[in-house]
Amino acid sequence: MSVRTLSCQLLLVAAGLAPLVAPAYTLTPNNLTLRPSGGEASAFLQLANRELKAAAIEITIHEHHKDLDGRTINGRDAGDDFLIYPAQLVLIPGDEAGIQVRWIGEPALEAERAFTLVTREVPLPRKPADEPDGLTGVRVDVTVLLNYEARIYVTPAGARPKVVVESVTERPAGGGAADQLEVILANQGTAHQLLARLTLVITPLSPTGSPLAQSAVTLPAREIPAMAPHLLAGERRRLLIPRPAGLPAGPVRVALAE
Repeated sequence: MSVRTLSCQLLLVAAGLAPLVAPAYTLTPNNLTLRPSGGEASAFLQLANRELKAAAIEITIHEHHKDLDGRTINGRDAGDDFLIYPAQLVLIPGDEAGIQVRWIGEPALEAERAFTLVTREVPLPRKPADEPDGLTGVRVDVTVLLNYEARIYVTPAGARPKVVVESVTERPAGGGAADQLEVILANQGTAHQLLARLTLVITPLSPTGSPLAQSAVTLPAREIPAMAPHLLAGERRRLLIPRPAGLPAGPVRVALAE
């Protein structure tokens, strides 16, 4: 009699979140800022294996973008713009390794560019386990694989974000639901902006268009789901905000504050 083995692989992606199980390896830091030329065009990431099994890792990099609603868009492969060494390695238990990330693309950038570096754990070959004589049934062999993502920014000297409110539109909800404000933010600057550092100030306007500052409502970024985590240079973000209950009816002006 024999035992049938069913193999299953589980993939976990860690991007600033703790995995559900103890990871076979760790990656630090989770973001790097490089310059397009000079000594600061290169930096190191650190891989460490604290577990009792080896981990085989391969590393890739691609362009990073967000759509209007803040969803991640994986852009083209950017391997030709970077030297990543080593790009493949095996970490034995207790091992540590430095990964060099060097920008070798355009040395004179007008604005910051953003990328996602992915460390992907790949399965190692396993020797079939010997089964005791007479044992029958099914053995489930589960392999947990872990991917990490690190954000890489290539930022020219002097690059700065400039986030503005591009438009504000009232969206009647109907059906008894609260009306919404559609706010479009635009980053007209040359570097990314961490949106968590901003707040929205919503000020009602009088019939003559004058701001009624005493009735203004301030909303921190944590209360607006789409205001995370960042707004890249040249990109836009749509915020759909239920009209605050204490806000008088009529037109409003929306501004950003830190």
